[in-house]
Amino acid sequence: MNRRPMAAIALAVLLALAGCSAGYQPSTAEPPTSESPENDRLGYYDGYWHNDTFDINASNGLTESETEAVVSRAMARVQLLRGLEFEEDIEVELLTREEFRAENDDVWTAPNASARRLDNAQFEALFLVGPDRDIVDVRGGNRGGTVLGYYLPGTGRLVLVSPTEPATLVDEYTLAHELVHALQDQQFGLESLGPGTLDSVNARNGLIEGDATSVQHDYEDRCASGEWQCIGTGGGSGASAGSSFHWGVYFTGFFPYAEGPSFVDHHRERGGWDAVNAMHEDLPTDAAEIIYPATYDTDTYGNATVTDRNDADWERVRTERGPDYATVGQSGLASMFAYTLYVDGASGNSPVIDRNEFLNSGQNGLDRERPFTYDVSYAEGWYADRLHAYADGDRTAFVWNVTFNDRTNATEFGNGYEQVFEFWGGQRVATDGGAEVWRFGDEERFRGAVWVQRDGTSFTVVKAPTRGSLDDVYAPAGSGTDDGR
Repeated sequence: MNRRPMAAIALAVLLALAGCSAGYQPSTAEPPTSESPENDRLGYYDGYWHNDTFDINASNGLTESETEAVVSRAMARVQLLRGLEFEEDIEVELLTREEFRAENDDVWTAPNASARRLDNAQFEALFLVGPDRDIVDVRGGNRGGTVLGYYLPGTGRLVLVSPTEPATLVDEYTLAHELVHALQDQQFGLESLGPGTLDSVNARNGLIEGDATSVQHDYEDRCASGEWQCIGTGGGSGASAGSSFHWGVYFTGFFPYAEGPSFVDHHRERGGWDAVNAMHEDLPTDAAEIIYPATYDTDTYGNATVTDRNDADWERVRTERGPDYATVGQSGLASMFAYTLYVDGASGNSPVIDRNEFLNSGQNGLDRERPFTYDVSYAEGWYADRLHAYADGDRTAFVWNVTFNDRTNATEFGNGYEQVFEFWGGQRVATDGGAEVWRFGDEERFRGAVWVQRDGTSFTVVKAPTRGSLDDVYAPAGSGTDDGR
């Protein structure tokens, strides 16, 4: 598995928007010295019980021994809430935010050049990142200010990012979240997960992050009620979204945290943690399964096809490892529409969707359980999609098929996608046999030409640097270029 933390996009921005905070309540009770229990070890770990209280002044920073005690107590709590035992100790490392930024390139290894090019093409198709930007750089910029912690599968290494100098443990909630990932890794083997598409990774992470976030919520509730003594809540993490923060890319990565908990809770209510454990052996494959939990492991979704019709000048982008095509899924489509709420379009165009369709807000800010809703109307009914990227020197193009369950949903998406074109300054320049050609000027963020054709429930979208190169990337059927690959 790539060295990608399972909690790459933490809850920092959500907590800031929701205004969530809680205080540490000190206790004068001494740590227990009871012997290890012979049975029922779920609420106990390495000499500490889940309900132990410590005489600690967290505002002055924790000593090494105090940190070890808090970590062991948290491990006992996670075991109790999750119903599984740790098989070995976890190495918890504390980094300042500056230390984290310095290590960032080593933690998130950039993909190979071909995979990077394919990744850029899919984010251009979603009108999130234009041809003059690189998605790896955008993600890196987002993470530098928002990550609270991460766990590296297969290594046993858990990192917490601290706002203090020197670094100290200030956020027990993030610790609990990452400990669940360590527990998952020991029980289910997260390291074995290979690369995938945006859709398939969001699907499996919907389970993985939903599992961890659901436990974190239970943990938070016990802390807030006073049942458990807790150290911090993330409110003082030092995480922030700067002026260059890319909300659209953030939404694509935050999907597992927003929709995953309700997916896990749905199946947990019906089959307990045993049902969730079984899903770790049979991972979801489509993000839509996370949005609509009842469709998990059904035949609701399928596959889309793209026939390569590129001429000799345009070479299909083939990746060295992982799929050589992209699938953005419903989470990607929803993020495309939601992004228009957070950025100015061409000529001050209005957002494509209403805020209340994506944001779940209440009197106290964003809903903690489900802050964003990815079943926006323009993306509903997603059945499958597939994107192929092509290269001609430093120029990139793509062909994308998006298919829906029925004609009604396809029409809804078509209407929304056209509004996205207009939002970003697209001009319809031709209509030919049911297909449309759009042009984005050289000064526009998404410059180039786009050809769109609908066939029943499917859309074929072709993007090329110029209108003249559209046929070079995707020749008309029957022209002799179609080789059926």
